[in-house]
Amino acid sequence: MTYRPPARKLMIMDACVLIDFIKADRSVLELVVKHVGPLHVNGPVIDEVKDIESEKELVKLGLIIVEPEIEDLDAASQKNRRTSKPDNLCLLMAKRHGLTCVTNDKPLRTLCEKENVPTMWGLELLIELHRSGGIPAETALDIARKRHEANPKHITHEILEQFTELIQMSKD
Repeated sequence: MTYRPPARKLMIMDACVLIDFIKADRSVLELVVKHVGPLHVNGPVIDEVKDIESEKELVKLGLIIVEPEIEDLDAASQKNRRTSKPDNLCLLMAKRHGLTCVTNDKPLRTLCEKENVPTMWGLELLIELHRSGGIPAETALDIARKRHEANPKHITHEILEQFTELIQMSKD
């Protein structure tokens, strides 16, 4: 019997997760790409990130920049008004290309659920990275704490506690 490593996830990130990782520790994105799976980001999402000079920084980290189809641009403008156009594009592109949508945005997650698009919380990337051997538990916890401090609206104290429990359980 031959060992087969777990299938790599194909993912697309929204702005809130990308911004959190850029602020907390951008090198984590490179590790996620290496150990968990390809990370896509659409052009309009990049426009929302103020802490990067250019797309080249993201490409250097291994992110795949994708531009939306014209049909998706039109549909995103008319989709759900509770989510932004870039978030609607994340949903539409995830659906079109079979990607998991990585987001902490509850309205986007709800919309993805309605459209049968798999979702993943931003902190779940850290759990997957730890489980794959990409980072030790303490590093994952440190990054999660930084993300909580930078974005307590989306990464609440309760979420941080749940994350800590999950990392503790997977330490062994």
